[in-house]
Amino acid sequence: MYVPGVSNTVDYRSELKLAEHDVNPETWAGGLEDKRAIAPRLRVGRDKWFNLLWLIPIGFVLLVAALAIGKGLHNMPAVQEFITRHPGADKPAGPALGMPAWVGWTHFFNLFLMTFIIRSGIQILCDHPRLYFSRNATPGKDEWLRVAKPVPPDPLWTAKDDSVGLPGQLGLPGIRHSIGLARWWHLGIDVLWLLNGAVFYVLLFTTGQWRHVVPTSSDVFPNAASVAIQYLSLDWPTDHSWEAYNGLQLLAYFTTIFLAAPLALITGLGMSPALSMRLTVISKRLSIQLARSLHFLVLVYFIFFIVHVTLVFATDALRNLNHMFAARDDTSWVGFWIFAAATVVTAVGWVAATPFTYRHPRVV
Repeated sequence: MYVPGVSNTVDYRSELKLAEHDVNPETWAGGLEDKRAIAPRLRVGRDKWFNLLWLIPIGFVLLVAALAIGKGLHNMPAVQEFITRHPGADKPAGPALGMPAWVGWTHFFNLFLMTFIIRSGIQILCDHPRLYFSRNATPGKDEWLRVAKPVPPDPLWTAKDDSVGLPGQLGLPGIRHSIGLARWWHLGIDVLWLLNGAVFYVLLFTTGQWRHVVPTSSDVFPNAASVAIQYLSLDWPTDHSWEAYNGLQLLAYFTTIFLAAPLALITGLGMSPALSMRLTVISKRLSIQLARSLHFLVLVYFIFFIVHVTLVFATDALRNLNHMFAARDDTSWVGFWIFAAATVVTAVGWVAATPFTYRHPRVV
């Protein structure tokens, strides 16, 4: 209040305190209780929620059924004829493209950086652990997925109260209401990921390597169906990936490189209130809440690409690892040892990230 004749200057600077040099989980954000995220729940109907952990046993049953169906189809004469006509991949004319060393390096950097992006992205979600499709959605009424308990009927409930924590080796950093630190990780590593992607795109099109990952014929679809039947029958298709990916691989790589990765960038920009107000070409089509949901679905797609890793080891592991990490087409152990070293580097980074964040938040 202004009082005439009295000095009204208040020295607020004297009340400021320096922030701590490290993060103490016991006192962080005023000492929040350790409330953890729950298994993801998907809204089914109006008031029912489905625990997505049930997808593990359901998925196993469906996989067994798919293998049985694949075996049955594979033994049918008409399907055998179809596979003969569409074996999976057509060898390209001219010399084989092969796998240059830069493919392996960008592949490794993508793997390494994505571990931090995914962990910090999950952490950001857990600060408001609900997803919506509508711009004007209401927590507790309109979310389609949540990783927290239902909204309590407490009029003093806030977004800070709704935040949940994660185990320190899953979230980054894991502690509740640490969205600031998580965003620094997420956006900082995103810049490196985009730089790696830009280098990949430039080399892809300047070296002609794009022909390895871009379908050039509609034959890719029957070839993909043929390969799917062969995989499900456990009668692996003949591998020509050094020269040309099979139809299923081609569609998967094309989707990842030219659809999923750009969509991750676009929806990421669409989630920013400041950018979405300026980039109206995005915000007019994607509300912030819809962008969050689509960004999460892209994350799920990237996580489920673990099927790709499984097939690498289930088929011709040494040759595949040589393609991916050693730029050579043989069955030596060179690619395996490079892969092992890359795995160790990634694991060390994974384990060290959270304690490093606690000890050096200013650096983060």
